[in-house]
Amino acid sequence: MEHNIQLKAYHLICASIFLLLFYQLFHPLSMSTWVSIIIFAGAAALFDIRPIVLPSSDNLSLVTPLLFTAGILYGVFSIFLTSLIMTIFLISLYPKKWVSHSFNGIQYSLSGYIGFFFYFLFFNTEVESFIANGLAFIAFAISFFASNVLFLSLYLCIRSKESLVMYLKIFLDKKAVLIYFTMMPLGLIMAAVVKEEGILGILLFCLIMWTLGISYRSYYKMFDHFRSLSEKDELTKLYNHRYFQGNLESTINNVEKGALLLIDLDHFKVYNDTFGHPEGDKLLREVAGILSARIPADAIACRYGGEEFAIILPNVDSKSAIEVAELIRRSISDFPFKGKEHMPNKKVTVSIGISTFPEMSATREQLIMLADQALYKTKYSSRNRVQLYSSVIDELKGKFKFDSDHEEDVIQTLKTFLMIINSKDRYTYGHTERIMEYSEQLAKKVGLSELEVKNIRYGALLHDIGKVEVPTEVLNKTSKLTNEEWETIKMHVIWGEQMVQSIHELDHCRPMIRHHHERYDGKGYPDQLSGESIPLAARILTIADCFDAMTTNRPYQKAKSIPDALDEIVHCSGTQFDPNLVGPFIEVISELKPEFQLLQKDA
Repeated sequence: MEHNIQLKAYHLICASIFLLLFYQLFHPLSMSTWVSIIIFAGAAALFDIRPIVLPSSDNLSLVTPLLFTAGILYGVFSIFLTSLIMTIFLISLYPKKWVSHSFNGIQYSLSGYIGFFFYFLFFNTEVESFIANGLAFIAFAISFFASNVLFLSLYLCIRSKESLVMYLKIFLDKKAVLIYFTMMPLGLIMAAVVKEEGILGILLFCLIMWTLGISYRSYYKMFDHFRSLSEKDELTKLYNHRYFQGNLESTINNVEKGALLLIDLDHFKVYNDTFGHPEGDKLLREVAGILSARIPADAIACRYGGEEFAIILPNVDSKSAIEVAELIRRSISDFPFKGKEHMPNKKVTVSIGISTFPEMSATREQLIMLADQALYKTKYSSRNRVQLYSSVIDELKGKFKFDSDHEEDVIQTLKTFLMIINSKDRYTYGHTERIMEYSEQLAKKVGLSELEVKNIRYGALLHDIGKVEVPTEVLNKTSKLTNEEWETIKMHVIWGEQMVQSIHELDHCRPMIRHHHERYDGKGYPDQLSGESIPLAARILTIADCFDAMTTNRPYQKAKSIPDALDEIVHCSGTQFDPNLVGPFIEVISELKPEFQLLQKDA
């Protein structure tokens, strides 16, 4: 209630000043001047309703240049009169907006009065040309703009109870200032034309500008159409991959913090195969609609590719990002999509991976990679989940106290190496996470201490670190490896050990990294150790490593079923694997994956 009284008081003060100045400035006008002012007012009203549209979606209004022309030709009083008649025209067309139109007319008049005060202060009476009096014109333009911004900012500040400084910053934005001062010289040109041609000059100039406005409007409509085609995905109407890349880069560079969500439709191939591609396209459109409706106003939703989407969230932390992701996940899971009863779990679901900046990364490429890794993790584990990227290397740094800055630097280097491996071989990221779980549970099952279990966890994390030295084409080769390529692959255990040997706190990991490809019968590599001469932790890692390799699709082999993989492990008990670990490992898998109803086998 208080701010309404303040707003009315502000209106009353401005209106009173307007009436006082109108009274003081009033003087009789000739018929031709009246006709010119009415034409100016009509043109101003027309340009207020239909401003020239710029490609940036900003509007270029010619009201101010028209008022300047009226003032320079017919005196300051003509600005008040032109604004008054323009206001009457606008209110007759839009009576519900009479308050805003009245205030605009008043603040135009007051700004014009202030502008011409400074104009005449710098006006050189010895120069007849309007254009030659450039200093006076600049004084008018600056003072008009400054007073106009102040009047409008005060009005909005009182109405919204927001900070005056906030509105001043908005109106003094570099682009707004540039548009204003680009437009103002039209007033000089118009004054010169009207001075020579009179009323005909007014009509001619306004007609030309109006025609240009129509042409520009059509041109920019076409421009926006082609820009939309280049930025929007035709199927979902979300922003496309190209726009996503540019906007993510811009967001990282211009905001203090933010998050990236990568979203993948679970079992989309099943849906496409069941209902056909037209229904699959419809599903993608419906999901896109949900994303657009559930994200914050300043977020950007994009189609990343295929059945994957991306959300750029500026100015959020990881907690807020998770909340947005969970809202999206639940909304999609609960939506009554056609045919959802035929999908796994009788619903359409999504998996979401999250990365944040600058905590996790300050580069676009790395941020995408981390979100992708988090997405891959949840896709493999259970789907229909939200996963914030987490680095076990960071967990390792939190668990151990390192002796020097050098060791901290090496740990950071190892983290970078793991990220490189993950980018070279996507399988490695999920593989490492699963081996950590299998190995940790098996170590607990056979009764190892808490410290030993922890050490095995980190050994599992680092066991493939040496693959950073293996060429990508060898890691992902689908055909049989040559002898030379096989020898290169075998070297990764030695390279990995060398990478961590300078870190005293990771000494316990070195045997696991070096020996996790040894066999119980002594036919493994690199040292052909056998039996219990192979460290127990490495034997645990070996069985977990081989099981995961058998149950995961790789470039060179199709995944086995879990029962078949366990049959293979039983078959190789005593040759490849420690027979004392086979039984406990089967129990671990049965507990971790009870849905398979595995038969317990006596090792």
